[in-house]
Amino acid sequence: MKRTILFIILAPFLFSACGEKDDDFIATVVENIAKTESIHYKFTQKFYYSNGQDTTTTPCEVWAVRDKNEALRNGYVWVNDYYRPYHMMYDNGNFYLAIPPKKVTAVYKEFSGSFISPGDWIDAFLKPDLFKKQFADSLNIISLSDTVYNGEDCKKAMVKFPADKKKGELSYTYIFSKKNFMPLWVMAKTSHKDYTYFDELYFSEYEFNNVSLEELQKRQAEVIAANPIDEKTANSELSKLESMLHIGENAPIVEGAFYTDNSDFNLSDYIGKNIIIIDFWYTHCPPCVKSMPSLVELHQEYKDKGLKIFGVNSVDNQPHSLDNLDRFLSKRDISYDIVMIKPEVDLMYKIKSYPTMYVIDLNGKVSLVEIGFNDEKFEALKKKIAALTQNS
Repeated sequence: MKRTILFIILAPFLFSACGEKDDDFIATVVENIAKTESIHYKFTQKFYYSNGQDTTTTPCEVWAVRDKNEALRNGYVWVNDYYRPYHMMYDNGNFYLAIPPKKVTAVYKEFSGSFISPGDWIDAFLKPDLFKKQFADSLNIISLSDTVYNGEDCKKAMVKFPADKKKGELSYTYIFSKKNFMPLWVMAKTSHKDYTYFDELYFSEYEFNNVSLEELQKRQAEVIAANPIDEKTANSELSKLESMLHIGENAPIVEGAFYTDNSDFNLSDYIGKNIIIIDFWYTHCPPCVKSMPSLVELHQEYKDKGLKIFGVNSVDNQPHSLDNLDRFLSKRDISYDIVMIKPEVDLMYKIKSYPTMYVIDLNGKVSLVEIGFNDEKFEALKKKIAALTQNS
C-alpha cells in the first residue's frame, strides 16, 4: 500500500509519441473512462523476482463508483482480496482494511496509495482528467503497436522511464482491448543490478454502470460491524503483518552464503527436511541483538529434533560494514548459522522492520511470522517450534 500510483502516470506518456491513429485510440480510452460512472471487474496479480520463485498469485475483485464531490480520489472503492482474505474500502478519504481472520478493521486517514498494485486501474478510472493530463513526458521511451491477446485485437503499449540509480530501471507493458478500451494485462518491470522485479495483472469480467453505491455502503457497515475498527492499527504491527507473507504461503526459495566459510546457502536444501526459522537481523538493531541468546537457547533445545535457524543479514553485507560484523560476531557464541544475503531477499520476504522471524514447516510453508522481539513473542515462537517438531 506504500507504492506510488505509477500506472496512471505511465499511460499518458504515450500520447505525444503516437501517430494520429494512436492518438485517436488513447483519446477514446480517456473518453470511455470519463463517461462511465461505475465499474466492476476482476483481476489476478502475480509478482515475482528474476532470481527467485513466484512469491504469490492474488485474485481480486473491484467495485468503484465515481463521485466528483470526493476530493482526494474522486469516488468510492471496494476491493476484495480473495487470497488473504480481506476487504479494502475507500470512503471519503478513509481507507478501511477489514481483516476477518483477525476480526478487526484498520483505518488509514487520507489514504492516497495504490490499493493492490500501481497497475490496478482504480485511480485511472476515478480520475480520467489526471490520466489525460499526464500524456506529455518526452523523456520516456515509448512504443505502441497492434497485437492479439487471447484471440482479441488489442493495442500494446510499452513505456520505459529514465533510469533511477536508487530505484532502478522501470518499464511498463500493457494491453488495451479495442472493444471496451480497458486494460486486459499490465506488467511493471523494475530492473536492478542483481535482479528484476515483475508485477503482472490480468483483468477480466468488466461491467459498466451497474454498481450501487448504496449497496456497497450497506455491505461496508455489515463488514465493519463484524470486524470492529481499531483506530490504533494504522502503521502498527498488525498492519505490517498484513502486508507480509502470510501463514500458509510458500516460503520463497532464496540463496546466500554462509558467514563462516562463504560456502553457498540455498533454502531449498532444507525444505522438507527441517523445521526452519529465518531471522532477518543486523548488528545495529537492539531488539535483534536481544533476541540472539533466546534463539541460541531454542536452537540448543530443538536442533536434535530437526530445527534449523538461519540468521540472515543483508544490511551488514557491505564492504564498509563487514569489519564491524566480524567484531560483532566474534564477541558472541552463536550456535546457529549466519547467512549473508542480498537486499532482494528482504524484499521477497516483505521485511518492514527488524528483527522479523519466519517459521517454515516441513512443507515449505510459512507457519508463523513475528515482528520484533520480546518475552511474549519468544514464548509464541517456542510454542510453535515445539508443536512442529513434535509432529515431524
